[in-house]
Amino acid sequence: MYISKFYCIILFFLFSCFNEEKKFKNLHESVSYIGMNQCAACHSEQYESFIKTGMGKSFRPALKKYSSSNFNTILYDSNLHFSYYPHWKEEDLLIQEYSVENNDTVHSLIKKVDFIIGSGHHTNSHLFENNGYLYQAPFTYYIQDSILDFPPGFENNSNSRFSRKMGLECVACHNAYPKFVLGSENKYDEIPDGIDCERCHGPGELHINQMKKGDLVDTSRYIDYSIVNPSHLSPRLQNDMCARCHLQGNAVLKENKSFFDFRPGMYLKDVMDVYLPRYENSDDAFIMASHVDRMQLSACYINSNESLSCITCHNPHISVHETSNIQFNQKCIDCHLINPCKEEQPERNRFSDNCIHCHMRTSQTIDIPHVKITDHKISIFEKDSVTMTQNSSFLGLHCVNNQQPTYESVAQAYLQQYERFESHDFYLDSAQRYIDKIDSSNKQGLYIKIYHLFLKQDYSKLIQDVESIGLDSILNFYYLNKDYSNRDAWTCYRMGEAFFKNDRFNEAEKCYRQSVKLAPYNLEFRNKYGVCLFKQNNLEFARDEFEFIINEDNNFVSAYTNLGYLNLNLHNKKEALKYYNYALKLDPNHEETLINKAELLLLDDNKKDAFICIDKLLLINPNNEKAKSLYNYLNEI
Repeated sequence: MYISKFYCIILFFLFSCFNEEKKFKNLHESVSYIGMNQCAACHSEQYESFIKTGMGKSFRPALKKYSSSNFNTILYDSNLHFSYYPHWKEEDLLIQEYSVENNDTVHSLIKKVDFIIGSGHHTNSHLFENNGYLYQAPFTYYIQDSILDFPPGFENNSNSRFSRKMGLECVACHNAYPKFVLGSENKYDEIPDGIDCERCHGPGELHINQMKKGDLVDTSRYIDYSIVNPSHLSPRLQNDMCARCHLQGNAVLKENKSFFDFRPGMYLKDVMDVYLPRYENSDDAFIMASHVDRMQLSACYINSNESLSCITCHNPHISVHETSNIQFNQKCIDCHLINPCKEEQPERNRFSDNCIHCHMRTSQTIDIPHVKITDHKISIFEKDSVTMTQNSSFLGLHCVNNQQPTYESVAQAYLQQYERFESHDFYLDSAQRYIDKIDSSNKQGLYIKIYHLFLKQDYSKLIQDVESIGLDSILNFYYLNKDYSNRDAWTCYRMGEAFFKNDRFNEAEKCYRQSVKLAPYNLEFRNKYGVCLFKQNNLEFARDEFEFIINEDNNFVSAYTNLGYLNLNLHNKKEALKYYNYALKLDPNHEETLINKAELLLLDDNKKDAFICIDKLLLINPNNEKAKSLYNYLNEI
């Protein structure tokens, strides 16, 4: 009897500790965010210190006082033959894209930069918005090397110029939560300035209302459960809080979850699984935002029984650049006092007994050029340690924050890795192994199966599977959910693409229409819907879609091209030429527009200008079959 009572007491104690972190009342989705300025009213000292940290300076208006860049060079893209000239014009930051032929400027496009993203510790990248649609500009200043270069992902002939969308996944980590337009990929009603208090403490509405009522808590004796204090979380929950942004890999959202749903005090795996690729002989290779993963690979973390957390060493309110090495080293000594450093004294003296210098090396990352960061894998490094090479064998995707991800999650991770990062066929093969293990008759399973067939471009099989269930049944039942991930909208769009590729425009129209209904501000969906309407000779409805697009975002090149082609079919050649010329002003290398303009010029017997269009197109893409055919035709007449 005594033993039973004893164990009951122990179990009660453990249960109470486990649920302690569940008691924070601002985890509930009904509690609203209030903004950092309201926090500053009572916590001015913490506020003034925090805004000087890298997180506090993560996102700012594009003003000189917030810029760490030195624009003294011009970028050149040897593939597109475009030059990029960032410069200040009084307080406005501008980026000019231009092209020169025979000492004559044949193309010039100027964009005003609206935001600087990046604290200035490592980089300043640059964003611009157009009617709320947010894009990345094609230039980044790398602070450590004092060099202007293209942003990560724009190199190696992948310069997307002014069309890289800045979606919620990116902005929600580099900033406080924005007001995102539901049904879009990259449209915002409001964007805050920098990561704020509530990203680590959770939404503050409940807390500030409690303070206004005078319902105060003596925090020297009790925990105030109206707001999360990370020091009262378990080490795992502390690390999950930091991992939300310092573990940026391949994030697979749980069903019905979005990037808004995680709040400090929650387990990250309840909202998303985060995957990183593992390679053979690449223990010292890592990406920029992999701090939590690297720490958890450390012997220090493992031997601490996983009690080591990010805030064991870091005070988030104080900039790392204002924290002395002595403070960081003391954290090492707290654990290693009985096992002192065995390095030779002259070597220790050389680096002032700095543990960090030897055991947390400063190293380049594999995903961001011109950047070195502190590797958070605390190790005894070999002098000739192996880093990842192009020949390193791929071992698989590893879910960093969840030891037991579902088959659906792993399958989706491989599909996303293929679509977003590297288009290697073995990712699709790996996905198939897990798809074979899931129930593809339910909504989530069918979503993954359609996603897989779409990426494989196996449109016939995709159609066959859809028709085995019934297209109308899927559209009317399975995919009616409007959410921040646009997952159902993407499924409808992918089905539409399959039918469209098979010239089944009636079914394609149904799918595209549903995708537009679910995501009305995804302009790519609307553009394909408009093209499908055009294919069925619904010209006025098609025109409505294309005009909606350019009213939303007047830099959308394909919509101008499609309006030009539509007007040509209505025998309005003057209007058609106007739209083609505007499209080419935005993108002089746009292949479809160059073909369409050449064909229009030939209708007017303007062979000289038509030849200029075709010659330019073949310079851009010598394998364009339409251009080669028109070139041969022009040489015959």
